[in-house]
Amino acid sequence: MTGDSAEREAIGREWTGAELAVVVGDYLTQLEKTLAGKPVDRATHDRTVRFVTGKSGMPVMAKQGEITAVLSLIGLPVLKDSPPRWTYDPPLLTAVEEALLAKPALLAAAVRPDALFAAPPAVPLLEAAPPQPVPPDATLARIIRRFDLAARAAQDRFLPGVGAASIVAHEARRLTDHGRPDLAQRVRLAHASDPEGCDVISFDLEAAPRLLAVKTSLGAEVAPFGLTEAELSLARARPEAFRVRRVYDLLGEARFFRLKPPFE
Repeated sequence: MTGDSAEREAIGREWTGAELAVVVGDYLTQLEKTLAGKPVDRATHDRTVRFVTGKSGMPVMAKQGEITAVLSLIGLPVLKDSPPRWTYDPPLLTAVEEALLAKPALLAAAVRPDALFAAPPAVPLLEAAPPQPVPPDATLARIIRRFDLAARAAQDRFLPGVGAASIVAHEARRLTDHGRPDLAQRVRLAHASDPEGCDVISFDLEAAPRLLAVKTSLGAEVAPFGLTEAELSLARARPEAFRVRRVYDLLGEARFFRLKPPFE
């Protein structure tokens, strides 16, 4: 087999709809177990997929990487040992959409996972650089709108609450580490009397206020999110103070990145 043909097999363009349903369904089953805090025997799952589909290990791993990429762009958490592969095609998008429609419990777990109840109220966060935007094609954009994980999380409020508490802890630690424990003691969750559109009140090292909107996801750094009208209004009215903290991969590496106005 030539290098080019081996690559085509690894990418898996020749997968049938039934075979795609098997590999996507198995991936989501493993993800459900992960979100529930249950152990996952990856080797057994992979052997089963290879047996049912007749595929060798390389095409199965490549297809799992494509599934990781698609789920990341939708905003769902992913399996950590399947790195994203950005070569997905329309049949895979169809298979993912159909599989997600059949698993409403997975969508619910993506914003209220049982595994997160075992975590501390404030998860330690690492800062990262903002990702480069990955513009989705029309089909993927429609699927993102259909499942809208960001809206589900905002309505549920559990995940946003964990993210905001984690940012409070991070901001307090940052100020303390930079010699401002006095300001660290004043970092807090926003109250009803605070400007609408912020979740956390913090400060820079010169004691200037920071009005932080916290956006939280179990998904990867490319998971989509948006700002509410209240947040956009606050960004326009107080651009010197308003900031966004995007918390992501909360069950994995637990990272965040910063954004500041202008956003429009």
